[in-house]
Amino acid sequence: MNIYVRRDYKTVKSAVEAANDGDIIVIPSGIYKEKINIAKKNLTLVGDGFVTLTYDAASGNCDENGVEYNTFTSATVTVEETAVGFKAENITFENSYNRIDSDRAVTQALAISCGADKSVFHHCNFLGWQDTMYIHGSETRQFFYDCYIEGSVDFIFGDAAALFEECDINCVRSKSYITAANTSENKEAGFVFYHCYISANENCECIYLGRPWRAQDDGINSHTAFIECTYNFDCAPVGWLPWRLEEGTEAKNTRYLEYNNTDSHGHLIDVSERAGWSRQLTHDEAETLMSYVGKFAEYPAD
Repeated sequence: MNIYVRRDYKTVKSAVEAANDGDIIVIPSGIYKEKINIAKKNLTLVGDGFVTLTYDAASGNCDENGVEYNTFTSATVTVEETAVGFKAENITFENSYNRIDSDRAVTQALAISCGADKSVFHHCNFLGWQDTMYIHGSETRQFFYDCYIEGSVDFIFGDAAALFEECDINCVRSKSYITAANTSENKEAGFVFYHCYISANENCECIYLGRPWRAQDDGINSHTAFIECTYNFDCAPVGWLPWRLEEGTEAKNTRYLEYNNTDSHGHLIDVSERAGWSRQLTHDEAETLMSYVGKFAEYPAD
C-alpha cells in the first residue's frame, strides 16, 4: 500500500513507524529534519520532487536527552539489517554537521547507515563530510545507481558488497580518502565502482582512492575496484594508502583494483606510480568481477 507523508502522517518518521512490510512511502518536496530508523522488510521511500532527509548529529555530540552519539548512531537515516529489500528513489540523505559550519571540529557524521541485504538506491544524493555513508553487513549486497555521493575522509566505508553504477563521487577537500572498505577475506567483492564519474571541488589536491579500514584485523582483505570510470580530480600518483599510514598490513590484506579508467579527455590514467600492493585488472578479470556484482541489480523477490 502507498502511504503519503503530510496527507496520512505529518513526518517521515511517523510514516515509517506506521508502515507494514512492503509498503511504499511517498514523500513530497521539502526538507525534513528528522532522525529515522527503518527496520521493516521491502519498504520503499520515494521522493515526489526535491526531498531532503537531514539531521545534525556527530560522534561525540549529545542528543536532547544527553546521550552521546558515536560514529554509527550519528546517522540521519539508519536502515537496519532486518530491512531486507529496502529501496529509495529521488531522496537526498544529508548529515548537516560540518556542511553548515565548517569551523566545527571534524568528526564522524553519517548521512546514512545501511546494513540491509538487497538494498537499492536510485537517483539519490548522499551529503556529508567525514564518513558520509556506512554500508555494512558481511553478507549484504547493495546497489547504487545514478547517485551522487560527496565527502572527505573515508566517506564510503564498511564491509558490504556494493555496486556503484553511473554514480557521481565528489571529494570536498584536499587529501580526501574516497573509500575505507573492511571486506572480509571470504567475500568475492567489496566496493565496485563502474562507469562512475569521480571528481573534486576546485583546488582540492592529492585525492586517494581508498585505504583499508581495520586491515590489521584477522579475516580482513579489503576489496575496492574502479572499473571504466572517469577521473576528473587530482589523484595522488600512488592511488591508495595504508590505514593511518601504517606499513605492513596492506600487501596481504587488500585487494585494490583498477581497470581502464580515463581522464575527462578520454585518455587512460597514468598508473605507473601506483602502490605496489594495488593491481590493474586484465580484461577477463574485470569481466568476471562485473559478472558477479552485476547480479546485485537483479535481486530475487524472496
